[in-house]
Amino acid sequence: MKQSDLTQLKHIGPARMRLLNNFGITTIKQLYEIPVDKLAEIKSIGNHYAKLIKNSVTEHHSEKQEKLSTEIVSVKEKKLKRINRELFKKNKRLEKHLNRANELLKPLQKKKYLKLYINFKTRSVKLKASLKTLDKMQQDLPKKAKKNIIKEMDALDLILKGVQKKPKKKKYKEVIKGIQSFSKMIGTVLS
Repeated sequence: MKQSDLTQLKHIGPARMRLLNNFGITTIKQLYEIPVDKLAEIKSIGNHYAKLIKNSVTEHHSEKQEKLSTEIVSVKEKKLKRINRELFKKNKRLEKHLNRANELLKPLQKKKYLKLYINFKTRSVKLKASLKTLDKMQQDLPKKAKKNIIKEMDALDLILKGVQKKPKKKKYKEVIKGIQSFSKMIGTVLS
């Protein structure tokens, strides 16, 4: 029904609608804004029906406002749920890629990479612990912080995907640097 259709309100039929239109009231909003005294002055409405019409208009207006507020809240909740779900998925994927990189970067038979591997291993263990605390505190974080974490997770995930079977000094340093920057960012968010 249209906004201008006054017959959707209680106590207003086609005859009263024509009467109100002749008086200059064509929309529900205009009827909502007009005082009861002015409405009672209209011929054949009177004080009693003016109060009844005014009550039905305020009831209609409050229902409309209530519907709008619930729609807005539900959209915000949907966005928040989507961000939470995305953060959870990225967290699990990052843990999986961290484990994979850990296996691929093991310096089998190569002592020259042992120090770098130990550094990588300690940082990855700390990162896993902070990812678990992030998973627990996920609901309490603000939306903007969650979006920043998701972006940083994507960047680190891209670095970890680039790890190949043959470990190289350059690759160790790149992965360690990525883990270090992500851990620093998570540390500031969680504290």
